[in-house]
Amino acid sequence: MPAVSIITPTAGRHVFLPAIARCVMSQSVEWEWLVHDNSPEPSAFMQALCATDPRVRYFHSAGERQSIGWKRNLLIGEARAPLIAHFDDDDYYAPHYLADMIRIMRENDADLIKLSEFYLYAPGSAFFGYMDLNAKTGLHFALAGSTVESIEFHDKMKIGADFVLFYGFSYIYKKPANASFLFDDISLCEDESFIRKLVSSGAKVIAIDDRTASCLHLVHPRSTSRCFARYTMPPFLLPRLFPGYGGFPGL
Repeated sequence: MPAVSIITPTAGRHVFLPAIARCVMSQSVEWEWLVHDNSPEPSAFMQALCATDPRVRYFHSAGERQSIGWKRNLLIGEARAPLIAHFDDDDYYAPHYLADMIRIMRENDADLIKLSEFYLYAPGSAFFGYMDLNAKTGLHFALAGSTVESIEFHDKMKIGADFVLFYGFSYIYKKPANASFLFDDISLCEDESFIRKLVSSGAKVIAIDDRTASCLHLVHPRSTSRCFARYTMPPFLLPRLFPGYGGFPGL
C-alpha cells in the first residue's frame, strides 16, 4: 500500500510529462502516480513508463474533452493510498516535498495541507518571485504568460482569508470518503469549490510557508490561470534554491 497517491490531470502537454515524472520518481515516500490524459493521442513516454514501473498508472481517453475536476475525481476513485497529493504537470516538486508536507500534516492531525507561501518562476519573462497569500495589501506582481505587471493590493479589494486556501497545486489531503466532497465538473476554480466544501464540513485545513524551497510554481502562456508574487527574487538564487530544477521543455 503506497503512503500517497499522486494525481496529475493533463491534456495536450506531453512535452511536460518527462519533467514531472522526474519530480515524482525523486520523492522519498512510498507513492503511486495516477495520470489522466485526454490528448488526441496517448503519450508514448507514459506508456513506456507504465510498462516498466507498476507504481505508475496512465489513463488515456481521446473522446470528449473532460474537465479538470472530472479528471481529478476519476483519479481519486482509482487511488489506493489514504492520502491524495496534487502534482500539476507543469510545476516542480523537490525530492523532500512530499515527506515534509505529510510529516507536518500528521503532526497537526490535519485533513488537508497546502502552501500559503510559495516560490514561482515565469520562464517567459525570467521572473523569479515568492508569493505570500497572507499579504492582503502592498505591492504585488501579476504574472500572466510572459508579462509582468505591478499591482497594489489594498484593503478594499475582495481578498479574504479564503484566498490562502486556493491554488490547488500544493494540496495534500485524506482521500474523500464521501462523493459530495469531490470536485465540481469544471476546469476553472475547481480548487475553490472543493476547498469551500471541505472547510464547511469542519475538516481541519492548514496552510504553511515554504521555507525549505520544496515547490516551484511555474507560470507560462499555457497556464490555466494567472498568478501573483509578493516579492521579486534575484535570478541567481533559482538554481541555488532548486538545484534539481532543469526546466520544462517548451516553456
